[in-house]
Amino acid sequence: MDTTIKQVSSVEYELEISATADELAPDLNSALKTQRARTKMKGFRTGKVPLSIVKKMYGEALAYGIAEKSIQEKFETEVVEAETHDVVGKPKLTRFEYKLDGDLSATIRFGVKPTFELEDISTLTVNKMVHGTNEEDVDAEIERLQKAEADLTPFDAPAGDNDYVVMSMQALDDESGTPIIGEKQDDMTVHIGDDRLKSELRTALIGMSAGETRRVDIAHDEPHDHGDEHHGDSHTHSYEIEVKEVKKQELPDLDDEFVKSVSKGEVETVDAFKEEIRKQLASGWEQRSRELLESSLMLKILDLHDIEIPDSIIDIYLDSFVEDVIRRNQGKAPEGFNEDAFRFANRDEAEQQAKWMLIRERLVETENLDVTDDEMAEFFKQSSEGGGFSPEDMEAYYRSMPALMDGLKQRQMSKKVFDFIESKVTIVELDKDAYEEAEKEETNQED
Repeated sequence: MDTTIKQVSSVEYELEISATADELAPDLNSALKTQRARTKMKGFRTGKVPLSIVKKMYGEALAYGIAEKSIQEKFETEVVEAETHDVVGKPKLTRFEYKLDGDLSATIRFGVKPTFELEDISTLTVNKMVHGTNEEDVDAEIERLQKAEADLTPFDAPAGDNDYVVMSMQALDDESGTPIIGEKQDDMTVHIGDDRLKSELRTALIGMSAGETRRVDIAHDEPHDHGDEHHGDSHTHSYEIEVKEVKKQELPDLDDEFVKSVSKGEVETVDAFKEEIRKQLASGWEQRSRELLESSLMLKILDLHDIEIPDSIIDIYLDSFVEDVIRRNQGKAPEGFNEDAFRFANRDEAEQQAKWMLIRERLVETENLDVTDDEMAEFFKQSSEGGGFSPEDMEAYYRSMPALMDGLKQRQMSKKVFDFIESKVTIVELDKDAYEEAEKEETNQED
């Protein structure tokens, strides 16, 4: 059996395999004899069926199995065991030419780990959003919580721009103005102040009272079906709307009883509640700032490195994307799920993640980054505070599930990697408005 390894690109190779029928014959004959020993056929004792008949019945399937096994064994000996190539991912059989009693010719393509040098990241400048929490933020969050607990009370007056209405909405034929059967939405509760509400509908609802009807024309920017017709990109439809009730939102008083209710008894006074809200908002903004910073750092470092990624690594990430879709859909693919289209649409994202994994791995190796036992112990100590269990109990819980422990170590390592990167690049701290404007300008420049 002859083999040749050819380089296709800097990160992909092909193993070409060829074998004559005579070279494959011993294994085929052995497989036929094994099959003959367990073949049962009327008129023959078990194991006594003529070999020619066994070959006619099972020869092709056995031959293909032997050919595939020979190819796999050659890949193992010539590539994997030889350790001449740093193989990553699964090899792919790209060519297979073989028929029973014929010669074999096949090609296996495999990817190798890219070799590259880390670029100088100290040249990078990255914006960081810094947002402090003020009293307006606290008041706005408390009002949001009050609205979530508020009652909607009917009242006999025209609807205002921040009221709620219970309404019906009947689609009308564009030409005749008659109602379209089956195109009516009934008993909808609508907040007139909702930014997502169509402006034409909002304008029509303001000032309407219970029992009143109006006709309203609403513009549509996207194609859709309306009645028995399909409409193009930009068009207008008519509707008859009827207000059945007008309701006002009555916020609960901000008092100790409200605080105890929404905090489930964890906070008892308004002052303590405000302080807790302030801490939560500060923590939330800090987390968001960190996530935005890490995303910016990652994108800039990715842009700095030109690394060719083999398909075999990209396929690993695409496989994980598909598995995630299936897992989130209770273990089966969603109805109508087109895996090929999904993989094509997500290929760029998979390539970026693969590229970042390689850069991150090289940073860890080059800078000798490591998560120490002391750092893990500190994590368990901080995480167990106020939880009703000891650091030792938490550590034992993580260690009882290796996958969970590995995930924790990976997150701790990621934090170390980003801390190192942050120490090397130039960080420009900006308030929220300035940060958003700077990011917008940078996006426009890239476009």
